[in-house]
Amino acid sequence: MKTLMLHCDYIKWSAQKKALKNIDELFPNQELNGESNDCLTVLIAVEKNDTIDLVKKLKSEIEKLSENLKTKKIVLYPYSHLSKDLGSPSRAIEILDETAKSLKGFTVSRAPFGYYKELELKVKGHPLSELSREIKGDEEVLEISKEEKQNLIKKLSKVKMQAPRGKNDLKSTVELGRDLDLYVVNELVGQGLPLLTPKGTAIKRELERFIVDEEIKRGYEHTSTPVMAKSDLYKISGHWQHYKNDMFVLNVKEGDFALRPMTCPFHFVLYKRKQRSYRDLPKRYAEIASLFRNEQSGELRGLTRLRQFTLADAHIICTPEQVEEEFMNVVDLIKYVMSTLGIEVWYRFSKWDPKNKRGKYIDNPKAWEATQKSMKKILDKLKIKYVEKEDEAAFYGPKLDLQYNDVYGKEDTLITVQIDFANPENFELTYLDKDGKEKNAMVIHRSSTGATERIISYILEKNQGNLPLWLSPIQVKILSMGEDCNKYSNKIKSELISNGIRAEVDTSNESIGKKVRNALTEKVFYIATVGRNEVDDEKVSIRSRDSKDLSSMKINDFIKLLKEEISKRK
Repeated sequence: MKTLMLHCDYIKWSAQKKALKNIDELFPNQELNGESNDCLTVLIAVEKNDTIDLVKKLKSEIEKLSENLKTKKIVLYPYSHLSKDLGSPSRAIEILDETAKSLKGFTVSRAPFGYYKELELKVKGHPLSELSREIKGDEEVLEISKEEKQNLIKKLSKVKMQAPRGKNDLKSTVELGRDLDLYVVNELVGQGLPLLTPKGTAIKRELERFIVDEEIKRGYEHTSTPVMAKSDLYKISGHWQHYKNDMFVLNVKEGDFALRPMTCPFHFVLYKRKQRSYRDLPKRYAEIASLFRNEQSGELRGLTRLRQFTLADAHIICTPEQVEEEFMNVVDLIKYVMSTLGIEVWYRFSKWDPKNKRGKYIDNPKAWEATQKSMKKILDKLKIKYVEKEDEAAFYGPKLDLQYNDVYGKEDTLITVQIDFANPENFELTYLDKDGKEKNAMVIHRSSTGATERIISYILEKNQGNLPLWLSPIQVKILSMGEDCNKYSNKIKSELISNGIRAEVDTSNESIGKKVRNALTEKVFYIATVGRNEVDDEKVSIRSRDSKDLSSMKINDFIKLLKEEISKRK
């Protein structure tokens, strides 16, 4: 509960309009107009977690102050503007009622609840005339019953991962993720928050290693920035004004914080840590970043749309003259990524809609038209075939979106490249030009592989779980044909793992046929069979997932073959 206590010469109020339609049902027979002289006015905002127990503390605060002020007149004034985290009207009315009843020996006046009011007052000019208070309940150790705890624990092992088949009976990322043991979704963790298993994490790790190494080769500097920041940072970037409803906002002692929906404001802070010259540009800041977006529950699915995801994010801060070349370099990187990963997309030039007056975009028509004209020129120079789409731009600039269809035929965005005309001005991202004058830089926002989880989803659905060797969670499954072969099978596993190859060994009592079928169901790339002949000859018999038999070979030769194939990333 938040309060502001004012010692007034006088206060007058008059209800103008209902703020709540059903207020007469909740609180009938209110006095809509009133006034009081030489009184203590208590402006009150009842918050979400406030309980009736706070009435005693509020009463105590009022009594102490009124005693010091030598007044017996109290005005209780509902004032929602003191808080952004208001409780329900019924709870607020209950607390106001009980407070009024508890103030024995006082003349208590009540301003109406649930109305927009006209207010006139004069505050006395002494040190105690204006006092703000935050009234909280005693902190308690929250306990749950043994039965409740057991019910919660039971839910830990429940995995609800079901989805209909897509077109042509194709499995979705939900079904593939479940059957291949790549990730789980648990209701105690929450929707849109998948937990990747060691197998799923292996795919994610390989993709991220691949793109980080490639970006570093191309002149990117990798950073590591916080997952949250004060609202002040997002106010400068415009996210607070244009994107707040899609952010996770946290109320902490220092004020409002939010989990980051993107890394650009953080990279801009890094840029501004020192004065920049044109010789320093371009600066290419990149990051494998955990991001958070408050997606609607109905939009969440598999690894495609999440509330927490990982983005291969980057921001290129450059001179206006460098924009074209840097944009082309970004497209070249993306084309290399798509070729390596076997991605098929089409391009969408996403523009603003000048008719959209809902505050979705930065209000600067001249900058919008100039930036879109510049992007179109670059795209045409690259000879990229694209479709134009209005009202799909970011709030700060136009985008090049790489679009795809999932197994259901639903269109979605995989990767974006954006030219930003707003943030260089908002953050004063400047540099000293050749003539010694300070000028505004330009910014290109880009991803290279997009959201890692979404890329995994795309690859899984396209290949129906049959991943290439370098991405396979288990690259080699070693099948032991008996207890006398187990020791040698485990030795092979150790040698493979020590050479950076992901391997498992199956020493179960199942028949060799069943073991092979299990390995194929798991989409293992290579199956290595170990029997008495292999133990005696110190070899392994190899077959690939597509049933192409390879002759028996020494383990060192097999390791060499694997390394060569993995390095090609086919």
